[in-house]
Amino acid sequence: MTGNKLEVVVVAENTVRGAGLLGEHGLAFWINANGRSLLFDTGQGKVLAENTRHLGIHLGKLEAVAISHGHYDHTGGLHTVLERSRQAEVYVHPAAFHAKYSRQQAPPHRKIGMPRSDKVAVQSGGHDVIWTVQPCEIFPRLWVTGEIPRITKFEDAGGPFYLDRVCTQPDPLADDQALFVESANGIIVLLGCAHAGVVNTLEYISRVTGRKRIHAVLGGMHLLRASRKRIEATGDALERFQVRVIAPGHCTGPAAVAYFWNRFPSRVKECATGSRFVFQ
Repeated sequence: MTGNKLEVVVVAENTVRGAGLLGEHGLAFWINANGRSLLFDTGQGKVLAENTRHLGIHLGKLEAVAISHGHYDHTGGLHTVLERSRQAEVYVHPAAFHAKYSRQQAPPHRKIGMPRSDKVAVQSGGHDVIWTVQPCEIFPRLWVTGEIPRITKFEDAGGPFYLDRVCTQPDPLADDQALFVESANGIIVLLGCAHAGVVNTLEYISRVTGRKRIHAVLGGMHLLRASRKRIEATGDALERFQVRVIAPGHCTGPAAVAYFWNRFPSRVKECATGSRFVFQ
């Protein structure tokens, strides 16, 4: 993508930057790669249409939508996107369609999987679906990782996640995947929630690309329940990969965000609804 503009806009996130925009617990990125556009995640779907309208983003022109994993706060806007973008391809891991629950202190446990309307929108046959078990190139030099190997000893899925209603079968969240772009600046990484672990994700992208340096990491890092040791180890990895732009959002958690701001004051950027990143 050398010599071309890569633009990333946060269209849904827990927090908001700018008048007229709406926030929700969720995440969605709009990416414009040299005139070709896609969405990475869709948030809960409650603010997507209004925010894209306000930001001048035309959903009808999308060529693709990629889903980081099958939780409701990343897939709830899928039906809206697919209704408006008739030609959009869908890049998703098969496990994203599994039932998903978050264990509560007492039943009933919380259902957090992809809403039925969004499953139907994908499975209706109106759009090409690309199953992303392995790394897959969406546009030239813009990839989705597919399944991410779990190699670190200190990272886990980030919460009590299960596949069954009574919460006896842990959800490994095999569907968790990230987006990465080979740009002139270096590797740009977008995270949905990083349930596979931020370090596992960066290690895998480094191995796939053969690049030891990563220029930017944007998105959810799911360190909300992480220990101080895990947060510090994540910071060590960001240092080791020489990451110059760090934009933690959504499920990263206030303790981890504060730690990154203090450790990397010149590198951390806001990742709120309305935030815009441009890489040459």
